Amino acid sequence: MKTLRPIVAALVVLGVLAAVVLLGRRHRAPAPPPAAEEATPAPTPVPAALVLFFPGDDAMLHREAREVPELPAGVPARIKLVMEELVAGSHQGFAPAVPWGATVQAVFLDRDGNAWVDLTPPPADVVAGTDGELDLAYAAVNSIAANCPGVRRVQLLFGGQQVAT
Repeated sequence: MKTLRPIVAALVVLGVLAAVVLLGRRHRAPAPPPAAEEATPAPTPVPAALVLFFPGDDAMLHREAREVPELPAGVPARIKLVMEELVAGSHQGFAPAVPWGATVQAVFLDRDGNAWVDLTPPPADVVAGTDGELDLAYAAVNSIAANCPGVRRVQLLFGGQQVAT
């Protein structure tokens, strides 16, 4: 019986401690509700400027600054925006770099900085001769190079196909 006394005493002490803990939890003031996280407002787009190149009457390319609502962070999306603005034509009266109602069908970019831009093909005889082809190629390449860091080469596709010049 003497050997049971310390065990019984320990059990009583443990029981009292458990009761105190349980009662303490029950009478504790409820925790305040978590503060509602303030929604972080979406960043307001900051207008940005592109530099586009259009052919002039003097057979040279001319720079034209173009303000856009927002400049995409990703290079493929930026290439697409540059090409869409180039297709839209000059705001300063230069000749069109893309003389038909083309749309940008796709843009691909590999790790080495090679970009492929797929445009809808032109109707027959719209890009007349070597000068028209060169105007389109140089306007596209210069505009992409000026606005898309890391692009080393540009290949234009028409309807997903390479076109022999």
